[in-house]
Amino acid sequence: MAIKKLNADLVPRIRKLEMFARQTSLSQYIEGNWTTTTKGQGIEFSGYRAYTYGDDASMIDWKATLRSKSLLVKEYNTEKSVNVYFLMDVSNSMLFTSTKKLKAEHAAELVSGLSYAILRSGDGVGVSMFNDKLVTRLPINIGSKMHRLITNDLGNVNNYGGNFSFENTARIIMNVINTRAVLVIVSDFIGLSPEWNKSLRMLSTKFEIIGIMIRDPRDRELPKDTGQFYLEDPFTNEKLYVDTEQYADAYKKYVEKEEAEIAKYFKTSNADFIKITTDKDYYTELTKFFKRRAYTHARG
Repeated sequence: MAIKKLNADLVPRIRKLEMFARQTSLSQYIEGNWTTTTKGQGIEFSGYRAYTYGDDASMIDWKATLRSKSLLVKEYNTEKSVNVYFLMDVSNSMLFTSTKKLKAEHAAELVSGLSYAILRSGDGVGVSMFNDKLVTRLPINIGSKMHRLITNDLGNVNNYGGNFSFENTARIIMNVINTRAVLVIVSDFIGLSPEWNKSLRMLSTKFEIIGIMIRDPRDRELPKDTGQFYLEDPFTNEKLYVDTEQYADAYKKYVEKEEAEIAKYFKTSNADFIKITTDKDYYTELTKFFKRRAYTHARG
Protein backbone atom coordinates (compact mmCIF):
# COMPACT_ATOMS: atom_id res chain seq x y z
CA MET A 1 0.00 0.00 0.00
CA ALA A 2 1.90 3.06 -1.23
CA ILE A 3 1.42 6.75 -0.65
CA LYS A 4 0.68 8.61 -3.88
CA LYS A 5 1.99 11.88 -2.50
CA LEU A 6 3.56 12.70 0.82
CA ASN A 7 2.96 16.35 1.68
CA ALA A 8 4.95 16.58 4.89
CA ASP A 9 5.55 20.33 5.09
CA LEU A 10 8.67 19.87 7.14
CA VAL A 11 10.36 23.25 6.71
CA PRO A 12 7.40 25.43 7.87
CA ARG A 13 6.73 23.07 10.76
CA ILE A 14 10.38 23.08 11.78
CA ARG A 15 10.35 26.87 11.87
CA LYS A 16 7.16 26.81 13.91
CA LEU A 17 8.68 24.40 16.41
CA GLU A 18 11.82 26.54 16.61
CA MET A 19 9.61 29.47 17.60
CA PHE A 20 7.97 27.31 20.28
CA ALA A 21 11.36 26.06 21.43
CA ARG A 22 12.54 29.63 21.98
CA GLN A 23 9.39 31.16 23.45
CA THR A 24 7.69 28.49 25.56
CA SER A 25 8.42 25.99 28.28
CA LEU A 26 9.17 23.42 25.58
CA SER A 27 12.57 25.09 25.15
CA GLN A 28 13.34 24.58 28.84
CA TYR A 29 12.58 20.90 28.42
CA ILE A 30 14.49 20.32 25.20
CA GLU A 31 17.56 22.44 25.94
CA GLY A 32 19.47 20.16 28.30
CA ASN A 33 16.52 18.63 30.13
CA TRP A 34 16.12 15.21 28.48
CA THR A 35 17.41 13.86 31.80
CA THR A 36 16.44 10.23 32.23
CA THR A 37 15.02 8.75 35.41
CA THR A 38 16.89 5.47 35.05
CA LYS A 39 18.85 4.83 38.24
CA GLY A 40 22.61 4.94 37.90
CA GLN A 41 22.61 6.32 34.35
CA GLY A 42 23.94 9.68 33.31
CA ILE A 43 26.11 10.10 36.44
CA GLU A 44 29.90 9.99 36.35
CA PHE A 45 32.26 9.82 39.37
CA SER A 46 34.45 12.95 39.46
CA GLY A 47 36.46 12.62 42.68
CA TYR A 48 36.46 13.18 46.46
CA ARG A 49 36.04 16.14 48.76
CA ALA A 50 36.07 16.62 52.55
CA TYR A 51 32.84 15.83 54.39
CA THR A 52 30.93 18.88 55.61
CA TYR A 53 27.98 19.10 57.99
CA GLY A 54 24.72 18.41 56.15
CA ASP A 55 26.19 16.03 53.54
CA ASP A 56 24.42 12.77 52.90
CA ALA A 57 26.25 10.24 55.06
CA SER A 58 25.59 7.50 52.51
CA MET A 59 27.97 9.30 50.13
CA ILE A 60 30.95 8.80 52.48
CA ASP A 61 33.58 6.50 50.98
CA TRP A 62 34.84 4.63 54.04
CA LYS A 63 37.76 2.96 52.28
CA ALA A 64 39.09 6.30 51.05
CA THR A 65 38.41 7.78 54.49
CA LEU A 66 40.55 5.13 56.21
CA ARG A 67 43.39 5.70 53.74
CA SER A 68 43.36 9.49 54.15
CA LYS A 69 42.37 9.49 57.85
CA SER A 70 39.69 12.15 57.15
CA LEU A 71 36.04 11.87 56.10
CA LEU A 72 35.77 11.92 52.30
CA VAL A 73 32.62 12.17 50.24
CA LYS A 74 32.24 10.99 46.65
CA GLU A 75 31.31 13.63 44.07
CA TYR A 76 29.58 13.01 40.77
CA ASN A 77 29.01 14.97 37.59
CA THR A 78 25.57 14.66 36.06
CA GLU A 79 25.78 13.92 32.37
CA LYS A 80 23.92 16.76 30.61
CA SER A 81 23.84 15.53 27.03
CA VAL A 82 21.22 12.89 26.31
CA ASN A 83 20.49 10.74 23.29
CA VAL A 84 16.93 10.67 21.93
CA TYR A 85 15.87 7.89 19.57
CA PHE A 86 12.64 8.18 17.59
CA LEU A 87 10.84 5.01 16.57
CA MET A 88 8.22 6.00 13.98
CA ASP A 89 5.45 3.70 12.75
CA VAL A 90 5.03 3.79 8.94
CA SER A 91 2.74 0.77 8.55
CA ASN A 92 -0.44 0.73 6.46
CA SER A 93 -2.72 2.01 9.23
CA MET A 94 -0.65 5.22 9.37
CA LEU A 95 -1.58 5.92 5.73
CA PHE A 96 -5.12 6.98 6.57
CA THR A 97 -6.83 10.32 7.00
CA SER A 98 -10.23 11.92 7.21
CA THR A 99 -8.53 15.33 7.55
CA LYS A 100 -6.04 17.18 5.36
CA LYS A 101 -3.04 15.03 6.18
CA LEU A 102 -2.25 11.38 6.73
CA LYS A 103 -1.33 10.24 10.20
CA ALA A 104 2.10 9.43 8.77
CA GLU A 105 2.50 13.03 7.63
CA HIS A 106 1.72 14.33 11.10
CA ALA A 107 4.22 11.83 12.52
CA ALA A 108 6.91 12.88 10.02
CA GLU A 109 6.46 16.56 10.82
CA LEU A 110 6.53 15.87 14.55
CA VAL A 111 9.67 13.72 14.40
CA SER A 112 11.44 16.16 12.08
CA GLY A 113 10.53 19.20 14.16
CA LEU A 114 11.46 17.70 17.52
CA SER A 115 14.69 16.28 16.08
CA TYR A 116 15.62 19.73 14.82
CA ALA A 117 15.08 21.32 18.23
CA ILE A 118 16.91 18.54 20.09
CA LEU A 119 19.91 18.68 17.74
CA ARG A 120 20.06 22.47 18.16
CA SER A 121 20.29 21.95 21.92
CA GLY A 122 23.40 19.80 21.40
CA ASP A 123 21.86 16.44 22.20
CA GLY A 124 22.06 13.38 19.96
CA VAL A 125 19.21 12.01 17.85
CA GLY A 126 18.61 8.73 16.07
CA VAL A 127 15.57 7.69 14.01
CA SER A 128 14.13 4.40 12.78
CA MET A 129 10.98 4.01 10.68
CA PHE A 130 9.26 0.67 11.22
CA ASN A 131 6.37 -1.55 10.18
CA ASP A 132 6.91 -5.25 10.97
CA LYS A 133 10.65 -4.60 10.76
CA LEU A 134 13.02 -1.62 10.68
CA VAL A 135 12.54 0.09 7.33
CA THR A 136 15.27 2.68 8.01
CA ARG A 137 17.89 3.10 10.71
CA LEU A 138 19.86 6.25 11.44
CA PRO A 139 22.20 5.68 14.41
CA ILE A 140 22.37 8.40 17.05
CA ASN A 141 24.42 11.40 15.96
CA ILE A 142 24.57 15.19 16.37
CA GLY A 143 24.69 18.26 14.13
CA SER A 144 22.79 19.81 11.23
CA LYS A 145 23.91 17.09 8.81
CA MET A 146 22.03 14.58 10.94
CA HIS A 147 18.81 16.50 10.49
CA ARG A 148 19.22 16.48 6.70
CA LEU A 149 19.57 12.69 6.81
CA ILE A 150 16.43 12.44 8.96
CA THR A 151 14.32 14.60 6.63
CA ASN A 152 15.56 12.63 3.61
CA ASP A 153 14.29 9.40 5.15
CA LEU A 154 11.01 10.95 6.31
CA GLY A 155 10.35 12.43 2.87
CA ASN A 156 10.99 9.20 0.95
CA VAL A 157 7.59 7.73 0.00
CA ASN A 158 9.17 4.31 -0.52
CA ASN A 159 9.69 4.05 3.25
CA TYR A 160 5.94 4.00 3.96
CA GLY A 161 3.46 1.13 4.08
CA GLY A 162 3.56 -2.51 5.13
CA ASN A 163 2.37 -4.74 7.93
CA PHE A 164 2.84 -4.04 11.62
CA SER A 165 4.63 -5.83 14.43
CA PHE A 166 5.61 -4.01 17.59
CA GLU A 167 7.17 -7.16 19.03
CA ASN A 168 9.57 -7.72 16.12
CA THR A 169 10.59 -4.06 16.18
CA ALA A 170 11.16 -4.08 19.94
CA ARG A 171 13.49 -7.09 19.71
CA ILE A 172 15.54 -5.41 16.98
CA ILE A 173 15.77 -2.10 18.86
CA MET A 174 17.03 -3.87 21.99
CA ASN A 175 19.98 -5.10 19.92
CA VAL A 176 20.77 -2.09 17.71
CA ILE A 177 20.79 0.69 20.35
CA ASN A 178 23.71 0.09 22.67
CA THR A 179 23.79 3.43 24.44
CA ARG A 180 21.73 5.31 26.98
CA ALA A 181 18.73 6.92 25.28
CA VAL A 182 15.22 8.26 25.62
CA LEU A 183 13.12 6.14 23.25
CA VAL A 184 10.20 8.04 21.69
CA ILE A 185 7.66 5.72 20.04
CA VAL A 186 5.39 7.52 17.53
CA SER A 187 2.49 5.36 16.31
CA ASP A 188 -1.28 5.02 16.12
CA PHE A 189 -0.83 1.74 18.05
CA ILE A 190 -3.38 0.03 15.80
CA GLY A 191 -2.85 -3.68 15.16
CA LEU A 192 -1.17 -4.51 18.48
CA SER A 193 -1.08 -8.16 19.46
CA PRO A 194 -2.46 -9.28 22.85
CA GLU A 195 1.11 -9.72 24.16
CA TRP A 196 2.56 -6.41 22.95
CA ASN A 197 2.83 -5.01 26.48
CA LYS A 198 5.53 -7.58 27.30
CA SER A 199 7.69 -6.04 24.59
CA LEU A 200 7.04 -2.59 26.04
CA ARG A 201 8.16 -3.76 29.48
CA MET A 202 11.27 -5.28 27.92
CA LEU A 203 12.16 -1.95 26.30
CA SER A 204 11.54 -0.10 29.57
CA THR A 205 14.29 -2.11 31.28
CA LYS A 206 16.85 -0.50 28.95
CA PHE A 207 15.38 2.87 27.92
CA GLU A 208 13.30 5.69 29.26
CA ILE A 209 10.21 5.65 27.04
CA ILE A 210 7.79 8.25 25.73
CA GLY A 211 4.79 7.01 23.75
CA ILE A 212 3.12 9.43 21.31
CA MET A 213 -0.17 8.09 19.97
CA ILE A 214 -1.31 9.77 16.74
CA ARG A 215 -4.86 8.96 15.70
CA ASP A 216 -7.36 10.25 13.18
CA PRO A 217 -10.84 11.23 14.43
CA ARG A 218 -12.24 8.28 12.47
CA ASP A 219 -9.99 5.93 14.41
CA ARG A 220 -11.98 6.91 17.47
CA GLU A 221 -15.51 7.53 16.29
CA LEU A 222 -17.71 6.60 13.33
CA PRO A 223 -20.14 9.20 11.92
CA LYS A 224 -23.70 8.46 13.05
CA ASP A 225 -26.79 8.34 10.84
CA THR A 226 -24.82 8.29 7.60
CA GLY A 227 -25.75 4.83 6.36
CA GLN A 228 -23.36 2.05 5.45
CA PHE A 229 -19.62 2.33 5.02
CA TYR A 230 -17.32 -0.03 3.16
CA LEU A 231 -14.34 -0.68 5.43
CA GLU A 232 -11.06 -2.46 4.72
CA ASP A 233 -8.55 -3.82 7.22
CA PRO A 234 -5.22 -2.07 6.48
CA PHE A 235 -3.21 -5.21 7.21
CA THR A 236 -5.35 -8.16 6.04
CA ASN A 237 -7.32 -6.38 3.28
CA GLU A 238 -10.49 -7.95 4.69
CA LYS A 239 -13.56 -5.91 3.64
CA LEU A 240 -16.75 -5.31 5.55
CA TYR A 241 -19.97 -3.26 5.22
CA VAL A 242 -20.82 -1.46 8.46
CA ASP A 243 -24.03 0.33 9.36
CA THR A 244 -22.79 3.29 11.41
CA GLU A 245 -26.12 3.85 13.14
CA GLN A 246 -25.98 0.30 14.47
CA TYR A 247 -22.32 0.13 15.46
CA ALA A 248 -21.16 3.73 16.15
CA ASP A 249 -21.74 3.65 19.90
CA ALA A 250 -20.20 0.19 20.34
CA TYR A 251 -17.19 1.20 18.24
CA LYS A 252 -16.60 4.35 20.29
CA LYS A 253 -16.75 2.41 23.56
CA TYR A 254 -14.36 -0.23 22.21
CA VAL A 255 -11.79 2.39 21.15
CA GLU A 256 -12.05 4.25 24.46
CA LYS A 257 -11.36 1.00 26.30
CA GLU A 258 -8.47 0.13 23.98
CA GLU A 259 -6.80 3.54 24.37
CA ALA A 260 -7.21 3.40 28.14
CA GLU A 261 -5.50 -0.01 28.22
CA ILE A 262 -2.62 1.24 26.05
CA ALA A 263 -2.14 4.25 28.34
CA LYS A 264 -2.27 1.93 31.39
CA TYR A 265 0.47 -0.33 29.99
CA PHE A 266 2.73 2.67 29.40
CA LYS A 267 2.12 3.84 32.96
CA THR A 268 2.83 0.43 34.48
CA SER A 269 6.06 0.32 32.44
CA ASN A 270 7.11 3.66 34.02
CA ALA A 271 6.80 5.32 30.62
CA ASP A 272 5.21 8.62 29.62
CA PHE A 273 2.33 8.74 27.16
CA ILE A 274 0.41 11.34 25.17
CA LYS A 275 -2.54 11.05 22.77
CA ILE A 276 -2.75 13.36 19.74
CA THR A 277 -5.47 13.63 17.09
CA THR A 278 -4.83 14.86 13.56
CA ASP A 279 -7.61 17.47 13.70
CA LYS A 280 -5.85 19.47 16.44
CA ASP A 281 -2.64 21.50 16.76
CA TYR A 282 -0.30 18.87 18.14
CA TYR A 283 2.48 21.36 18.91
CA THR A 284 0.28 22.96 21.55
CA GLU A 285 -0.45 19.52 23.00
CA LEU A 286 3.24 18.60 22.96
CA THR A 287 4.17 21.81 24.75
CA LYS A 288 1.68 21.08 27.52
CA PHE A 289 2.87 17.48 27.74
CA PHE A 290 6.57 18.33 27.98
CA LYS A 291 5.92 21.08 30.51
CA ARG A 292 3.94 18.68 32.69
CA ARG A 293 6.54 15.92 32.26
CA ALA A 294 9.45 18.22 33.18
CA TYR A 295 7.59 19.38 36.30
CA THR A 296 6.79 15.81 37.34
CA HIS A 297 10.37 14.65 36.87
CA ALA A 298 11.74 17.67 38.70
CA ARG A 299 9.66 16.70 41.73
CA GLY A 300 11.18 13.21 41.54
